[in-house]
Amino acid sequence: MHFTCPNCKEKLNIEEKRAVCKNGHSFDRARGGYYNFLLGNTGGVHGDNKEMVLARRAFLGGGYYAPLARWLGGLALELTPKDGCLLDAGAGEGYYTDFIERTLYENNGISDVSAFDISKDAVREIGKKNSRISLAVAGSYHMPVSDGEFDTVINTFSPLALEETRRVLKSGGHFIMAIPGEMHLFDLKAVIYDTPYKNQVQDTALEGFELIIDEPLTYKFNLDTPEAINNLFMMTPYAYRTKPSDRAKVGALSSLECTADFRVFVYKKL
Repeated sequence: MHFTCPNCKEKLNIEEKRAVCKNGHSFDRARGGYYNFLLGNTGGVHGDNKEMVLARRAFLGGGYYAPLARWLGGLALELTPKDGCLLDAGAGEGYYTDFIERTLYENNGISDVSAFDISKDAVREIGKKNSRISLAVAGSYHMPVSDGEFDTVINTFSPLALEETRRVLKSGGHFIMAIPGEMHLFDLKAVIYDTPYKNQVQDTALEGFELIIDEPLTYKFNLDTPEAINNLFMMTPYAYRTKPSDRAKVGALSSLECTADFRVFVYKKL
């Protein structure tokens, strides 16, 4: 196990159905195959709620973002040593994590992939997909991982905790990040808003890293059922920022051609 104790930062070892550090702090393995490292958790929802997670699972299961998954899988295979380890930081419901792990496993005969997300509902979904992935409920700004632990870190559409990402990567390790491009889902926004806006892409320079790849991936895809359109809408932040009258515009659609526009970056830790 690559995870560390959130109390004392010591390594955790697996003992039957729990993880224990040398100081005696222990964490039970949940039925879904993960460990919950959110200290002081008083209940409630952290991260994506169940409705958003299920919508994302249904939409991504339709293969609409498969070109991005294949690209990330290929990059992970190329950049991660055969005996190396990879972390998906803020993995969501694990669509990309699962694809990446299977790419490594099928090509190398072995894989060492860990993932976490702050949403317990999302992490449960990863466990259902792939039992080989080591899973935790945790936040990106307090990664339960030792310094210099991973050869590769992945971030797909999650908040970037730069200092923590840099800390957990080995020297010379690679950070792969995917973000929405300027025109990503512009067609959907054009339905919802009177004045749709382009996504803003921030400065790509990251302190402590060398940018070695910056490439776009843009294509069209068709949603031909109201259910598919609703799943896309419900997995985005727009679902919770949109007034009822504008939400009704989405509900009235029977088909929609959409633009997928991604930017993929690869950085090498200096």
